[in-house]
Amino acid sequence: MSMRKVSSLLFVSSFLTCFGGAALAQDKEPITIGAAIAQTGFIAAYDADPAKAAEMAAEDINKSGGVLGRPLKIVYSDTKSEIPQGAVSAMEVMDQGADIVIVTGDFDFGGTAARAANAEGKLAIAPFAADPKFGVEGIGPYAFSFSTASDTVGTVLAEFASSKGWQKAYALTQTNIQYDLSVSAAFQARFKELNGEDSLVGTDTFSMDDASIATHITRIKALDPQPDVALLSTFTPAGPGALRQLRAAGLTMPILSGEDMDGDYWLESVPNLSDFYYAAMGSIFGDDPRPEVNEFVARFTELHGNHPSTAHTLTGYSVIEAIKMAAERAGSVEPDAIKAEFEKFDEVPLLVGPTSFDETTHINFMRPMVIMEVQDGEHSFVELRTPEKIPGR
Repeated sequence: MSMRKVSSLLFVSSFLTCFGGAALAQDKEPITIGAAIAQTGFIAAYDADPAKAAEMAAEDINKSGGVLGRPLKIVYSDTKSEIPQGAVSAMEVMDQGADIVIVTGDFDFGGTAARAANAEGKLAIAPFAADPKFGVEGIGPYAFSFSTASDTVGTVLAEFASSKGWQKAYALTQTNIQYDLSVSAAFQARFKELNGEDSLVGTDTFSMDDASIATHITRIKALDPQPDVALLSTFTPAGPGALRQLRAAGLTMPILSGEDMDGDYWLESVPNLSDFYYAAMGSIFGDDPRPEVNEFVARFTELHGNHPSTAHTLTGYSVIEAIKMAAERAGSVEPDAIKAEFEKFDEVPLLVGPTSFDETTHINFMRPMVIMEVQDGEHSFVELRTPEKIPGR
């Protein structure tokens, strides 16, 4: 046989190895993943980019041969940012053949869809639901969240504040969703553990419907001693309004928030903001200490024309990564098989960070988080912090 024929055969063999699997995968029946998420309404701003990231992951996987030789397909039903509609949307995607249902990343807004999936023995996965009750406790055995728990967020903020020497704190908590309540509760508990019972000098609550927090500001100004730091546990659109009012009133202490205040899409409403810190699963500004996060952000930005709106986006990619990993370990895409493999995850390296589950815990607690800072309206990475001790765990 001539060298030219040998070379040709080697090229064909190599081509089939690299691309034949992908071609064969596209010819097989797809694995359908349902997304019962908000495509309209105010929650859509949170669901949109994780969904884009999930599509990116599915495309990457399909190009490399799919899962168990089958392509992934994601189908959608719009919850319209309405809690009751979640159950309807879950049923709609299951009717389209989904055995895995991705839901809105929130215990309240994703819970109805997740419960509907659980009732049918289907996996319900929230990319970024951070309340620990999203799982076995509050939803059912088939519910998993790829977020870092809200207890972790509050703890990391309290430990960061203490490391800065801030010994007196005030907490202002929005009451509309469980996430903000949980972040605040963990912050308060951990801050008092570190600085003493008297270190929390005041607490208040407000609602998304409260246009003004003037009475809260009056109480803050009357506190004695004055707080070194304030926690504002909130989400948009109410959060920026509260933040703007605090600064306009001359309250200049550092302000801390959870990951629902990540991103810069709201920043124009609080001009020249400084001394603002928040915890997030990663930096979307290209300065994360983990190269894989920066690479993903750059790729997302090139593909979509803007950086991810928040670091929640990382979880969308990781959900699909994890489904592939679990299905291939199990040799099956059946919900019970994937569930069993998820529950064996022990520090599995995903884009969002090391991920662990067991039979009773379907969310991550000891995963590191970034602390981000806003000074003069500009974001920057401060540190990567793993919680030392989470209250109650």
